[in-house]
Amino acid sequence: MLSASQAREAAIQAIIASQKADRAGRTNDPAHRKVVPAIDKARAAGCNMHELSDEADRRYGQWLINNAGR
Repeated sequence: MLSASQAREAAIQAIIASQKADRAGRTNDPAHRKVVPAIDKARAAGCNMHELSDEADRRYGQWLINNAGR
């Protein structure tokens, strides 16, 4: 069983992978199917959905900045 911090990190990573797949135009990417189960596990572990979303958006935004022009 995942700890709360592990479940939180897994959910954030799943959200970011889904955002990257969307940006690449991969609408049927397997990453999309991993988001909801990861979020459900994180919420069951006591994580707040707003915090998950905010952190994923922050990290994805930083990834966009770091990879601009590539």
